[in-house]
Amino acid sequence: VANEIVKVEPFRVPVKLTLAIDNGPLSREGLADTRSGLAGLVKALPPEEVEIAVITTSPQPRRVVRPTTDREQILRGINGFGPQEESPRFTDALVEFSKRFQDDFEKARKFDSVPVLVMVSTTANEATSYEVREVEKALTFLRARKAKVYVTMTTARQDVEGLSQINTNRQALIAIPATKATGGRYEPLAISNRLATLLPEFGEEIAALHRKHNNQMLVTVRRKEGLTGPLQNPRIELARPGLTGEV
Repeated sequence: VANEIVKVEPFRVPVKLTLAIDNGPLSREGLADTRSGLAGLVKALPPEEVEIAVITTSPQPRRVVRPTTDREQILRGINGFGPQEESPRFTDALVEFSKRFQDDFEKARKFDSVPVLVMVSTTANEATSYEVREVEKALTFLRARKAKVYVTMTTARQDVEGLSQINTNRQALIAIPATKATGGRYEPLAISNRLATLLPEFGEEIAALHRKHNNQMLVTVRRKEGLTGPLQNPRIELARPGLTGEV
């Protein structure tokens, strides 16, 4: 049954991106590739639209750049940190990312963004402050929040054991289910120079996600008098020739 359209208005839900970078003891060799790839990722995103925060994970998750759309500030942050000898804290960064958006939701009581986390990790033994149940709680929230998690995993060891750790180390055992649950990507890399091209690919995917959610329309409809109960197969039909969309 056709119903009256009361109004059509923009309903923008932009991407909010966090870059979490492993700057621990195994990061030194691939640092130039990491910087190059992250710069390409940032440049692939619509300028002045996507808010980006940058953190490093060694010796603890530390904010290098506060959430901003200022591309120059973001690129300075990407090039401004150095390797540390302390263990990275991959799990802590993931849990604290989730907590940040849980806190935002409790304050606003609405989902006003699409949270995206890109983690550039190595197979270095990590340290963590969180128990398994806290990690599970974080992943459950991110899945419900429609967040996306992308992870790259590199190793500095080229022997059999080193290569096998790409998919079996502690970080990988958390990252693989996290990326699957959120519809993101997990990319194990035997050599770091692939980061220079892979991270810009992530940027293109995130840009497409942003364009989709930042160009939504909210359609308000008044039901015909006397109609009650749950809606059956609700849909919007577009009458203008050549105009397409999805509901």
